[in-house]
Amino acid sequence: MRNDVRLRAPIEVTGDDVETALFVQSLDEPAVARVLDRLRGANAERAAFELNHALEVDIFDVLAQGWARVPAVSAAVQLSALVQGPPELVNLDRHTIASTSRVVLDSSMAQRAPPSLTLTLEIVADVRGATLAAREGRIEVVALGEASVIARLKYKSMLVKEHTTGVSGAPRDPFKRGPSAPDRRASVDIQI
Repeated sequence: MRNDVRLRAPIEVTGDDVETALFVQSLDEPAVARVLDRLRGANAERAAFELNHALEVDIFDVLAQGWARVPAVSAAVQLSALVQGPPELVNLDRHTIASTSRVVLDSSMAQRAPPSLTLTLEIVADVRGATLAAREGRIEVVALGEASVIARLKYKSMLVKEHTTGVSGAPRDPFKRGPSAPDRRASVDIQI
């Protein structure tokens, strides 16, 4: 089962953000400086559009990777993979989960391709508390306290974009069954 845990507002990069990063890159790399004028404007907007797709973060994956490193959660997940039964609940107090990944923007031009723009995406989630269920070797969210996420997109040490948002979602309680489907009336024509 996938939890429906997501960012309230997605990370969004603009063409101006891309132009700024490319300008800083051009200071270090002459190959980028030679083609910088062709990478601006509409091309920077297209690059921002592509980056925004790459930055669509599944925050549950980020949180689950952090939670899986907590010894109590790891033990519960391993046990649930081996033994069938009701899910084991693990309560976590306030905690922070951090993740760092690289995002690479490649540009191509008719004669030559400038060096790739390698950005670093840092995500820091501050969670006020969570109740997790381990079932069949997976983590499910039973309850999630207030959570905020700060995402920083950097080129080297320069901040390209910083984004702060919350986390929303309504995970299900693993002990409750979903509501039963209401009776539906049907009409049937019977030929006599």
